[in-house]
Amino acid sequence: MDTIVWENLVHFGCEYVQTKIRGNELFVESTLIYIENGQPLKVVYRLTLDQWKTKKATIEVSDHSFIEINGDGDGIWFDQYRRWIPELDGTIDIDISATPFSNSLPINRLDWEVNQMREFEMVYIAIPSLQMKKVPQRYTFVEQKNNVQVFQYESPTYQSLISVDDKGIVLEYPGLFKRRY
Repeated sequence: MDTIVWENLVHFGCEYVQTKIRGNELFVESTLIYIENGQPLKVVYRLTLDQWKTKKATIEVSDHSFIEINGDGDGIWFDQYRRWIPELDGTIDIDISATPFSNSLPINRLDWEVNQMREFEMVYIAIPSLQMKKVPQRYTFVEQKNNVQVFQYESPTYQSLISVDDKGIVLEYPGLFKRRY
């Protein structure tokens, strides 16, 4: 089991993540606590990943809002009642807005070479509203320095360099998150 702690550099708060591996599956459980717009928020999410493809994601915000989505690993998504969500077709990875962990999904799912750029359609989940939409994102593997890889991340509204460790887990997302453990 691995434990990760990120400091939220925008809002006062942090995230505590635990991961464990069973066979090809990775189980992720996280609690985020931070203050946004003067209000405390607690976000708990759980992911089941199969070779870094999201099979199940549950997210609960401040003990009152909840979603569950299930993916087949090939770009088809269902809600907790097994109803198909056609507007998400073609997406493999999720991007939960409040955590840098989401960036590890496309980074770890594929092998990368320096200067290689890849485009993805992501299931973007906004926190705290839990609204979902398909969003294009681009990752470019910029360089490797010792055990640190640097990626250029781009979405329609944001871009940044992201540093990850040798396990593909974010070390620094400048101005947003910094790994503390």
